[in-house]
Amino acid sequence: MPLKDLSKTMKLLYKACWLIIRVYLRLFCKLQIEGVDNVPLKGAVIIAANHIAAGDPPFIGACVKRECYFLAKRELFQNYFLGKLLSKINSIPVKRGVLDRTALNTAEEALRNGKGLILFPEGTRSRSGVIGKGKPGVGLLARQILVPIVPAYIENSRGFLTLVFKLKRLKVRFGEPLTTDWVASFPDDKEGYRAIARELMDRIRRLGQREPAELYRL
Repeated sequence: MPLKDLSKTMKLLYKACWLIIRVYLRLFCKLQIEGVDNVPLKGAVIIAANHIAAGDPPFIGACVKRECYFLAKRELFQNYFLGKLLSKINSIPVKRGVLDRTALNTAEEALRNGKGLILFPEGTRSRSGVIGKGKPGVGLLARQILVPIVPAYIENSRGFLTLVFKLKRLKVRFGEPLTTDWVASFPDDKEGYRAIARELMDRIRRLGQREPAELYRL
């Protein structure tokens, strides 16, 4: 989708934030995006990634050329002005450490309306950078609504402010979608949700281990 067409699919404030973040990442973080064509430009989809830095949600959002919704920890909404901004750019507050039914219902509504949803199945940032276990919530959403899941891997987002002085660059890789048929092959119960989450996290790990030319053969 050409950049000039973004105005047709994005709200004005969302588009403004998208452009600012995208330009910043390109200029100062040497952003490299791989496999973005794996993300459908329309229709419901879950984009699920590893989580190593607070900036991961907007960074991944700035890589896809469509408006998305995000799950964000509820603590961020305690600041009045930040909370208002987050709400206007499609952030959904979620309580960490528990199965937040309110957040899941809101995310489900977004997906049923054909929106994209960016989430982090681990539920929190990995301080070590090692990818942990996925929570079953991602499996529950995908299986009950039957939507595809695009695995994504983000690299070097921690310490992004200093990337301009380093040889490293910020990388975001998108793998082949886990199709609705694949999602539907799992039972619609807790074990099925856990199995989806396990396989998804394995796909994300593999994205982090493969060379760029191999990314399309997952």
